[in-house]
Amino acid sequence: MEQLINAATIPYWATIVLSFLGGGFIGVAILIFVVEHGNIKEEIKVIIALLVIGVMLLVLGVHCKNIYSKYNDQAKSIVKNVIAKEYPDATEFRFELDTGYFIENGIKYKAEYQKTISNEEKLIITVNDFIAPDNNKSIKTLDIPKETKNNESTNN
Repeated sequence: MEQLINAATIPYWATIVLSFLGGGFIGVAILIFVVEHGNIKEEIKVIIALLVIGVMLLVLGVHCKNIYSKYNDQAKSIVKNVIAKEYPDATEFRFELDTGYFIENGIKYKAEYQKTISNEEKLIITVNDFIAPDNNKSIKTLDIPKETKNNESTNN
């Protein structure tokens, strides 16, 4: 599970950065086009270069998003199976990188992945603070199994 989260983290941030930069380049190209309405012939090479760079950055961002999704989907399936054993009526499940949430019987639970000092992988389940403030009974720790079919497929 830790390997999946670590493998998904870099593509996650790369997606954000590349999308922001790609959008910025395209935005600057559009801005130049709008501002330079009279001398467009002189600026056309710059506009085309900015558009090409912007599109390439966006394509790389989409590629990183696909890599991130692959690893995150595997981690999500592990977490979903762990939660389903303890909370069989859970709905609206969402898990990204190492945190997520789900709802059971109208109560929103937060799920967070943590690794202990003794290398045990745990899923910390807490109840929304508005429902049970400062209540130690609202925290539950679930063990993530060491060997799963999803983990074995990532070690190939």
